[in-house]
Amino acid sequence: MSYADVVYQQWKADNPLPAERGPARSTARQHGQYSPDADNSLQTWFLVPAKQPQLLSSTPSAPEPVYSIPDEVFRPAINHYNRNQFARLLDQQFGPAVASELLQRFQIGTSAYWPGACVFWLIDEQHRARAGQVVLFADDWHKARYTRENKTKVCISSVSHSLLRRYRQQQQPAPVWLADYHDNAPRWPILFGLHQLSAAPADQPIAIVEAPKTAVICSHYYPGYIWLAFGTKSNFTLNTTDGLERVRSLRNRSVTLCPDLNAYHDWSQRANQLRAEGFTVEVSDYLEQHATDDQKRDGLDLADFLLQQPPTVSTLAEQLARPSTWLRPNPTDVERLPAIATTDQPGKLRSMATDQNLPILITSTNRPLLAALARCLQIPIEDVPLYRLNSGQ
Repeated sequence: MSYADVVYQQWKADNPLPAERGPARSTARQHGQYSPDADNSLQTWFLVPAKQPQLLSSTPSAPEPVYSIPDEVFRPAINHYNRNQFARLLDQQFGPAVASELLQRFQIGTSAYWPGACVFWLIDEQHRARAGQVVLFADDWHKARYTRENKTKVCISSVSHSLLRRYRQQQQPAPVWLADYHDNAPRWPILFGLHQLSAAPADQPIAIVEAPKTAVICSHYYPGYIWLAFGTKSNFTLNTTDGLERVRSLRNRSVTLCPDLNAYHDWSQRANQLRAEGFTVEVSDYLEQHATDDQKRDGLDLADFLLQQPPTVSTLAEQLARPSTWLRPNPTDVERLPAIATTDQPGKLRSMATDQNLPILITSTNRPLLAALARCLQIPIEDVPLYRLNSGQ
């Protein structure tokens, strides 16, 4: 008999169990709930706990690995906007200066997976590219489609899939990191646009939409918010550890959820779950209140509404270069002109419009004048007075 067995047998002899006192005592002992008040012997320590004992010296579990795209792969892709359809759409809508600022703010990349495709990088607050979504847009800002084996599919993929395909096409083995990343890394571990938080004021409010494209566009119209995106409806879930982890860094910020049409009810329910977790959350019902029945049927998002507005420019030179735009200068750059009589000849108006020292914002409540000026500069009609841009504009 070992020394431990000798000690155990001696302990049993010194601490006999009390006699049974009916079925209640027996049942209590079986369920680990028996604790006689006058009994201070060690057996009460074994009988009191109703739960399974926990190991006191358990080894802490290792933290989950953080997968990311190497900088030497991620950084060079934030370029080549001359062959990026999304960059071209931004340029057409907002002009080159605004387009460049948006592309850099969200670190938009370019992919050769499809000609013209862009990459929505998912960059965390440590500026690591945790994942990336490859998307090709059509001219109407919606995802392009392709047909394969008589099936129409949306032009959307992941960065790891596109990289693996490139190595296969070149008949080269994929790097070890890429194979490991593709097999094990989550496809959407964080919110799109999360890297903006690292430089943003702590009290700047957050707005979250579904699609990355929508976040980029809304950030131009509503720059007071930090715009983020879930990527898909399924990514906005709080029933999993991954779902809660995506929004963990927003706990101390004011958050407004901006759901697509027909998603308001679902997002409102999730907002209640977030509030129960300590988040400050509101849900915007703007689309629900202003959408037509047709728009609700199509499930439009906030970007679809904003893009229905004509593109605007702030200078006459930009407008002349892009005739389909509306000229809306900054208020400090304009002065109101005296009224021009309806009998003035179009020739005089044309001379005014082409005078470099007197550029004109062609708008007026005078319909004949407005029509003549619109013909001169091809500027859309608006019911506002006529103004002149200051010199140099």
